[in-house]
Amino acid sequence: MKQENVSYDHTANFFFIVMLFLFILLQVAFHPTYLQYAPQFDGFGWIHHTHGAIMVCWMIMLVIQPYLIHKGEYKTHRLIGKISYVIAPLMLISMFLVTRLNYVNTVDEIPFREVAYIQALNFITPLLFFLFYSLAIIHKKEVFKHKRYMIGTAFAVVTAILSRFLYLVFGSSIEPYDFFISLYLGIIVAMLLLLNDILKNVNPIPYAIISVALIINIFIFHARYTEEWQSIVLFIGDRFF
Repeated sequence: MKQENVSYDHTANFFFIVMLFLFILLQVAFHPTYLQYAPQFDGFGWIHHTHGAIMVCWMIMLVIQPYLIHKGEYKTHRLIGKISYVIAPLMLISMFLVTRLNYVNTVDEIPFREVAYIQALNFITPLLFFLFYSLAIIHKKEVFKHKRYMIGTAFAVVTAILSRFLYLVFGSSIEPYDFFISLYLGIIVAMLLLLNDILKNVNPIPYAIISVALIINIFIFHARYTEEWQSIVLFIGDRFF
């Protein structure tokens, strides 16, 4: 198996372009549901603003970090990496608060099966983010693995971006396929990256873990109307919300 940690990463520039594209797409996708209400933001509270600001900070970090690697600015890269020790926990807390707010606002207003449907993504996304970020930090001294798990954190939030963008383009007629397209596109990209590592005869485990986690996420979304999933949502809602 080929050496994994190399002094110069030729893929950094590519991932910088991808992350920059996702950051721009984030601004476009969230314009109809959030940004267009600036500066008053009527109907939105501090939880929405905090969550939005933290998500933007995270996406900016994902844009900057591969650029710094591409330019050889490793010291600055490590400094920003340490800042993630603050941003990542805040990201998880904001995800929890937004999910809780969404649950509380809908649980008595719509049929519970629809509440469970909505939470099929809200409950899993923070877990995916936590998993991938934790693995990235555990392997922070192994550049090969660290980079891949950090890319995994982008997969954890890309569904929210792509689904809103698809809804913006096609309107309500695309529901619920906006979520399906986003989820399946994510797993296709992850598996292509996994295949690329296999063909290059390098360690396939990072992208294999990411791919399996994303597949589980898809299975849960397919099970969003089942009694089993509704029971899980009810259990979590009663005890934590």
